[in-house]
Amino acid sequence: MQKTRFSLLSLKNLDGLLISVIGFLLIIIYTRYNGIGVSPDSIAYLSAARNMYMHGLLADYNMRPLVDFPLFYPFFLSVIGFITRIDPLILAPVINGLLLAGIIVMTGYLIDTFEGTNKWYKRIILFFLALSPSLLDIYSMLWSETLFLFLTIAFIASFSRYLRKRTLGSLLFCAGVAAVACITRYAGVTLVGTGLLLLVFDRSLEWRKRMIYCIYFGFISISLLVANLVRNAVITSSLTGPRQKGILTLSDNVVFYGRVICSWLPVHGDQPRLVSGIAIAIFIFISLLFLKRSWLNRTYETAENCFAAFFIVYTVFIIGISTLSHFEQINNRFISPVFVPMLIGLTSWIPNKLRQLNRVQFGLAVAILGIIGIVFEYGQLKQVHFMYEDVKDYGIGGYTDDSWKHSETAKFLREHPDYFNRKYTVYSNDHQAAYFNGRMRTESIAQRVNKHDTDEMFEEDGFYLIWFDNFSDNELVKFRYMWDRSYMVKKFDFNDGDIFFVKPRHPLVRPR
Repeated sequence: MQKTRFSLLSLKNLDGLLISVIGFLLIIIYTRYNGIGVSPDSIAYLSAARNMYMHGLLADYNMRPLVDFPLFYPFFLSVIGFITRIDPLILAPVINGLLLAGIIVMTGYLIDTFEGTNKWYKRIILFFLALSPSLLDIYSMLWSETLFLFLTIAFIASFSRYLRKRTLGSLLFCAGVAAVACITRYAGVTLVGTGLLLLVFDRSLEWRKRMIYCIYFGFISISLLVANLVRNAVITSSLTGPRQKGILTLSDNVVFYGRVICSWLPVHGDQPRLVSGIAIAIFIFISLLFLKRSWLNRTYETAENCFAAFFIVYTVFIIGISTLSHFEQINNRFISPVFVPMLIGLTSWIPNKLRQLNRVQFGLAVAILGIIGIVFEYGQLKQVHFMYEDVKDYGIGGYTDDSWKHSETAKFLREHPDYFNRKYTVYSNDHQAAYFNGRMRTESIAQRVNKHDTDEMFEEDGFYLIWFDNFSDNELVKFRYMWDRSYMVKKFDFNDGDIFFVKPRHPLVRPR
């Protein structure tokens, strides 16, 4: 019987399938104690997903339109919840495990298309991915990065296919993948930039055709993002929610970027010059490889060149946006999309170069590379071991760990969600925790820099305050400030928090 093309591809990538099982099982084992990790961002995704399939609303935990985050990831979770009738929070470890397995399988397929590659190089790289602390950190959480990383590899696979075919249909498919990525994370615009970069540098096409393809690709790839932003502007008069200007310099962000990169590599050190120097050297090296392939044109259509292009665009984007806008400091979560492209960019040329060496040079090179690989993998396994030891008896840090599971304040909210008089607003210094533990609609305490919201809060006749001792945000109004401006009556005193009824001190008002 003649084998189908699909069966041949599956057989060729059987090692990738087997290694992907390791990645899947690692996620299941890592999350088995208390389930998937949940952060404040996770609460927004989860609540929006629940509201989509339960009420048909694109709204967050306060039933307000979801604006700060794009819509596709909660939509993705809601579809799974609707089909399975199982809450996405419960299914999340399986979902994330399958997404990570998908990344490993697709990367294995792409490595098979590399110039001069071999099966041992492929297996080593895939083992690095399956046992990566960087990817484990991402796929152990309920974050949109889990889907975004999958779409990134899918885009690279589809664009490398376009470069081999160079048909308009295959290009439009790439644009569709990029469009979905843009409404998964706003950073999806980097896939648009990657596609345009690859099109502009494609010297096999005449300029006129290049420009036409750029226009087609650009318009389609940003279409869903534009629709998402227009919807946000119509509903809230804001494109992506409130954003603050950057407070860190470009050099600061290069250092933070470098520290994460060095944590992935067998390089120990925290000195700003060392880590930034290593990051800049890697960026220049991969950029030169991309330019060389572009100039020679012979290897331009390779998948490894697509990895390099994405690494360049995403690195410039994340450092630039972190300088222009103020949000969480650059960390593994923010630059995890470049982990696979960086690993490929630094190593994809090695198998072909080894073929060009004589026997003595080959043996020496293999010995050196073997030592580097062992050191790298030892560092990964050591980090994974430490990470597992931290969570196996406590849970992944966030709203599902033991500190919240055994919290007296959280337990009260779970058991008495109807305690609060609906006549009064309920505020909290951690309103996501109030939703997660009691499915309650609460308002966040105003930020200190926002005088209008602060004044509005204290203009109310009275309100409840749920105060969690184990949560701290320096940008919120301080407890002491509230105490000085209000009459605060403690209703419940827990070992990790309190519930107050707050009566703001209006002029000529006295406590009852």
